[in-house]
Amino acid sequence: MKTYFKYIFLACIAFNSACSLDKKPYDAITSDELDNLEGSLGSVTLGNYSRLKGWVENWHRVTEYPGTNVALSGTTTDNLFYSYNYNRLVTNSRVNNVWEQSYKIIVGTNIVIEKLQDSTNPEDQQLLAENLYIRSMLYFYLTNIFGRPYNQGLDNLAVPLKLSSDPMDNPPRATVGDVYTQIENDLLKAESLFTQSKENIYASREAVQALLARIYLYEGKNQDAITYANKVLSSGRFSLLGTSQLANYTTITPESNSETIFAIRFVKDTDYPDNGWYTVGSLYATIDGAGWGEMYASRPYLELVRKYPSDQRNKFIAPKTTGSTNLWALYVTDNYTYAHKVVTKVGDDYQYSEDGTTKSLIKRSNNIGSYDYWINVAGKEKKVLIDSEMEMRNGYPKYYILKCSGQEGQGHLWSPVISRLAEIYLIRAEANAKLGNNQAALDDVNIIRTRAGIPAAGLYNLTNLDGKSVFDIVMEERQLELAWEGHNKFDTFRNGLVLNRQYPGTHLSGASPKSIVAPTSNDIVEYIPESQITASGGILVQNP
Repeated sequence: MKTYFKYIFLACIAFNSACSLDKKPYDAITSDELDNLEGSLGSVTLGNYSRLKGWVENWHRVTEYPGTNVALSGTTTDNLFYSYNYNRLVTNSRVNNVWEQSYKIIVGTNIVIEKLQDSTNPEDQQLLAENLYIRSMLYFYLTNIFGRPYNQGLDNLAVPLKLSSDPMDNPPRATVGDVYTQIENDLLKAESLFTQSKENIYASREAVQALLARIYLYEGKNQDAITYANKVLSSGRFSLLGTSQLANYTTITPESNSETIFAIRFVKDTDYPDNGWYTVGSLYATIDGAGWGEMYASRPYLELVRKYPSDQRNKFIAPKTTGSTNLWALYVTDNYTYAHKVVTKVGDDYQYSEDGTTKSLIKRSNNIGSYDYWINVAGKEKKVLIDSEMEMRNGYPKYYILKCSGQEGQGHLWSPVISRLAEIYLIRAEANAKLGNNQAALDDVNIIRTRAGIPAAGLYNLTNLDGKSVFDIVMEERQLELAWEGHNKFDTFRNGLVLNRQYPGTHLSGASPKSIVAPTSNDIVEYIPESQITASGGILVQNP
């Protein structure tokens, strides 16, 4: 039987003890046995949750690395490089893993959905709702990774809508419109089925509503996005972490985090192989001797978040310094490389020596009681960031990212967040901005900025937009708040914006680097893995 779903089906019905979230072992379960084995559908559901832990690593790499929040400090033979620099491969193992893991879990959800879709038993309805959510979430990411943005046409091809557990059911690629319709229908059905209120490591009515709000935003159904954002906000189940807690967001377990709506739970020690070396956070930082620490916060993000020193989101970045007392003024050259001057602080000024002459950085008031600084290089002013002398790798200062590390004090342990309350405020803000409800949009942005610790002078009002549109302000805040959570690339292209990567990083290496990526570019959509096309026997067609 040469079908590309056969092995996925077999993998999903042959669960073992490693699949269970609560670590209770259970043996292989066949489809027929599901009718007779008490609790087996609950076990399959737990297995579906557990398999998300194998899915999420490459999900993060494929969604986050192509954005503008990260800068890689060297080339690598790891296939992650080709998602990062938009030089797609049909044999990209990282992308293939996202595909394979997604469909393994989808078939697992289909097993439960098929068995329970007509049940009126409250416990069955709860399980049905949870599996509908998981399937919808995966299809949301699949269609945005392998299909073009919704606003570019509903007839563009996305991914196969595999809605059964039958290994002989091998559908072709569905359209973007059909996938979104399926997601919406499943989520609306799930919303009405929940009968229990579980912890936020399980699907819930509010998790469904949060994903619906995002779906409607992507579809341009802005009033619906507002309606569903309001449902989550009015549920009373969640609250933003306080300002003093924000920097500790990823150190808190999901169940103890009032802001998290749904997260994929990783367990201390148990889900921490190789001392954290092969985790998402290990590429972003070296902690307690573990981690490669080769991908850093991008220069655009650094400039954005450092505008207000009191912004607690600065604490998600840890500059790796040498321990020297020297101060550096770091700037970006015309060739998008880093350069620096050693400076001395004198009052509010910074001085440096050049050609035997003492010079001062250019300073300008930033209207919050301090100054921003520039340096004159060959007649051009370059914005500088002031840091203690930095450790460098291949000419790139090590601005470690900590947002994917540190849960329960364990180096790179992290429970990735799919939805949280801050995103819901920003969904409502974006939808209101697009509807012309500018004050309402700014109100929500200011809630997020106030929580971040930005002073009153840094809050927006209709008479002080800092030369930007309300929409631009919302998008900027989305980047600030949701960095390293898999949103930036999607946010850019779904709004028809150009991705500007004219900043230091090895995405600019090679003969034809892609520093500017248009929303119409073929490169914004990953290739369907060649192995999947081959296994399909011609059913699947490739992206251009």
